[in-house]
Amino acid sequence: MTTPSHRQPPSPADAGPPAGRVDPALADRLTDAVLLAGLPVAFGDQGPGVRIRPARPVDDRDRCQGVAALDWLPSPRLTGAAMAEPGQAAGSARDLVATAMENALAEFLPAFGLETGRDRVGRELRVDGRAAVDGALRVPPGILVARPAGPTPVELGLPAGVVGTVRRSAALAGLPLAPHLGATGVTLARCAPTGGTGDRDGAADLGWNPSRGLADLAGSDLPEAARAATARSAVNGAMRHALGMALRACGAELRWLHAHQLLRVYGEAAPTIRH
Repeated sequence: MTTPSHRQPPSPADAGPPAGRVDPALADRLTDAVLLAGLPVAFGDQGPGVRIRPARPVDDRDRCQGVAALDWLPSPRLTGAAMAEPGQAAGSARDLVATAMENALAEFLPAFGLETGRDRVGRELRVDGRAAVDGALRVPPGILVARPAGPTPVELGLPAGVVGTVRRSAALAGLPLAPHLGATGVTLARCAPTGGTGDRDGAADLGWNPSRGLADLAGSDLPEAARAATARSAVNGAMRHALGMALRACGAELRWLHAHQLLRVYGEAAPTIRH
């Protein structure tokens, strides 16, 4: 039996990053993927955005050195309200927003070659750089295409009350609201006719735009275009699912029109924060 005194120390190449640190190459890949998806990256404990931090071991057998854990931090206002009033609506909203966004990350990061998983107790969403496949998806310089700005919610004639509700809900959740249909973030568009009960005045359809870089790379003739298009589709699908839970938790009245794959907002439901 080998005793601890007889074990050879690991070589520098095998040692990996020091305990309590994310592998730098993995952190860079995660940051790039999150920004390409159109989401903000949080720094430290201050939101909003995706916080990339070292995984916390569940026990002594949990070998997670260099592994990243991902959290979604909503707006400081929602976080502060949740801490000031434990057990109230703000706390529930904060937890629902975090769950929705972490689920979205787990859904779209594999399209960027970053496999995700949970620790043994389901507490942390983790990414292990050793399980990464393919290379990092990077946008080469000069790929951005000049294009006119899309129509704004005002130019589309969307109801001011609906636009205001989405603006407040997105801000609480920590999500960017696209100022026009071609910009990054939560988008608002005129309702597509469905011929069903979901068609009513005073509503708008919600969507998500990833970063310009990802969209333009996907539409280019470069070798990476097909992979970028797959990533863009994964981001859009994951974020549309997340918006339904996150914005509803932050006070928006939403409805999924499943037959038409539309997420529709009708206005404000119960306010999440009353002060």
